[in-house]
Amino acid sequence: MDVKPKIGLLVTALLEDDYNKTGHIRPHAQKAAQEMAEILSPFAQVIFPGLVEEESHAQNAAEVFNREQIECIIFAELAYTKGLVPLRTFLSCTVPIIIWNTQFLTSYPENTNFDLIMLNSGMCGLPEIGQMLLRIRRPFWVVTGSLRDPKALQELKEWTWAAGAIQRLKDATIGVIGHPFEGMADLRIDEVSLRTTLGPVCWPVEGELVANKVDHLSDQSALDLIREEKEKYGSIEVPEETLIRSAKLAIALEETTKEKSLDAVALFDQIWLNDSRVGIIPSYGTSRMVAMGIPFTCEADVPQAVSMLVFEAIAGHSTFLENYVMDFEQDSIILSHDGHGNPSLALSSQSVKMKPSIYYKGVHGFGASFEYAYRTGLVTLLSLGYVGKDQWKFIICEGESIHMKPRAVVAPQMAFRYPKGSIAEYATKWCASGASHHHALAYGQWTGTLVKIAHLLGVEYEII
Repeated sequence: MDVKPKIGLLVTALLEDDYNKTGHIRPHAQKAAQEMAEILSPFAQVIFPGLVEEESHAQNAAEVFNREQIECIIFAELAYTKGLVPLRTFLSCTVPIIIWNTQFLTSYPENTNFDLIMLNSGMCGLPEIGQMLLRIRRPFWVVTGSLRDPKALQELKEWTWAAGAIQRLKDATIGVIGHPFEGMADLRIDEVSLRTTLGPVCWPVEGELVANKVDHLSDQSALDLIREEKEKYGSIEVPEETLIRSAKLAIALEETTKEKSLDAVALFDQIWLNDSRVGIIPSYGTSRMVAMGIPFTCEADVPQAVSMLVFEAIAGHSTFLENYVMDFEQDSIILSHDGHGNPSLALSSQSVKMKPSIYYKGVHGFGASFEYAYRTGLVTLLSLGYVGKDQWKFIICEGESIHMKPRAVVAPQMAFRYPKGSIAEYATKWCASGASHHHALAYGQWTGTLVKIAHLLGVEYEII
């Protein structure tokens, strides 16, 4: 993630009232709470308003959290806290709540004194907090472990990054250029349901806008871009006229995305084949945008634009693929798409070839496209399935990109291996899951975070 998610750390303790008389340990409690903030800071921007003991402190915390636009609350008790105190914060903030059930001690020493117990007895009050949140119908999740427990900290990291991804989805605008490919049932969705359930808004963008830009761009602007690409990639084997047309279309796509403030684009990439101002497939330009961190999908696939946005939020990169050919002898499957992908994830930049596309001929022939193998390593697949009225589903699968020699099919290609069984088992489970025929992919193992995103969204998920 380029920017750490912003969390509000709410740490409470009841130290002093009419009956409790432990105010003398306040400096130690304040120092302990500050230490908790420091422990979380490697993976989050921590907004810490200070130790909360009373309702006025909780109200101040809420005001700070709302002003700073936090993406979730991590709540912890150093010692028992009256439930009505943090309730003030929870009622004023609408972000997800993660209860961090933690303590400094990893054991119960024989020389324990009451002050030490006070700073390590947060568990005492947390059942009350859980009951209270249930009563006010606020979802919450609990992570338990000692203060520096790696497993608990990984869980907290995943929750905070999940919350950050949720905020990115809520703020996202997906430009839709053209219409879903005719007859593709999995691309027919309810965009209002998408908006209310998952967050992004879909906004139509006229293809005419892009075509007009292409028509008015100079050859020199295209040649300048081509010069940059020649320095970046291993070879360019595209006739100059086609290359110039492709570069102009790439520039027009970039300008349109910026002007419309689009976070992703679902494009019917055949839209300009019969338009004399364009007349080619935009595979080079769309792949270039994905490499720049702006998800583009083919065939106007909105759900997988969402999948790619999720990966951009948590992994910092994504690509767009579909299942191609099963290789039963190598126990793998080729993942690819017609000339579209993310060349920044290739085995190396010098292994990337730019060649004339072989997919979808326009009035000016075939546009430029890419041919390469993706780099090796652990990967995660995500397909967002629309499985009924207001019903969405995350289909998740971890596996491995293994070494392969790219075939001469002018497309990005990956040999994917399924570690939990044979490739036949993968294919059977994937087909039965409700996945789209497209999916997004990112390097790394992201199942834990994706499951938490599904929980926060309230959508179903399945791990293949």
